[in-house]
Amino acid sequence: MTNDLEGLHRDLAGVGGWLTEEEGDTLYRLARACTGRGVIVEIGSFKGRSTICLARGSQAGRNLPVYAIDPHRGIGYEDFKRNLAEAGVEDMVTHIRQPSQEALPAIGEEPIELLFIDGNHKYPMVLEDFELFVPRLVDGGYLVMHDTTSPFPGSKRVAEERVYRSRRFRDVRFVFSTMTVGQKVAANTLADRIQARRALYTKKLFELAVPVREHIPASLERLGRRALRGRSRSGASATGAR
Repeated sequence: MTNDLEGLHRDLAGVGGWLTEEEGDTLYRLARACTGRGVIVEIGSFKGRSTICLARGSQAGRNLPVYAIDPHRGIGYEDFKRNLAEAGVEDMVTHIRQPSQEALPAIGEEPIELLFIDGNHKYPMVLEDFELFVPRLVDGGYLVMHDTTSPFPGSKRVAEERVYRSRRFRDVRFVFSTMTVGQKVAANTLADRIQARRALYTKKLFELAVPVREHIPASLERLGRRALRGRSRSGASATGAR
């Protein structure tokens, strides 16, 4: 796994975006652990940083297709295509160049095993993405949401209402610096809800310490990674990724 992640980090060098190393590693591990009960779907690709993480993880696992949903207006599309080609994952990825609210039919009837939501961060749009795509997520599949901290009140609100305080997710955790992860289940347990509330408190502590992501000091980022690495790894173990 260490060598795989080192290769991933090399692929990501020079690829624009705001995904932290810990967040990228989490996407890789979750994609690698997918069992084949559904496809991998990403809402919001930008220049392909998260797409590469998902596709690389899928390559290391069951080779499940990755659907990358992003209208990609302007020059960003060429950057996206070039970055995927340079990482050698372009054949793994089906790009759906539509707004997410119109893109679900392009996936067909495929269930979803791993869903990454990182599109428009306004509350009505995030909520619509959640309500459209999460019902297609299989029980035992994972939902990942990016930008769920204070600078992004829309996605933060949806994550807190629909994941951290939900009875439909277990293994809920916060990944430094803005990511929320949860495993969809038919019904969680009291222990699951207590864990989710602890993860929410952890997220809120980081929101107080680091109100603006672009100004995270390197020393604090290292501290955050150390503090949360155990949680992230334990979650990866729960999915079978080691």
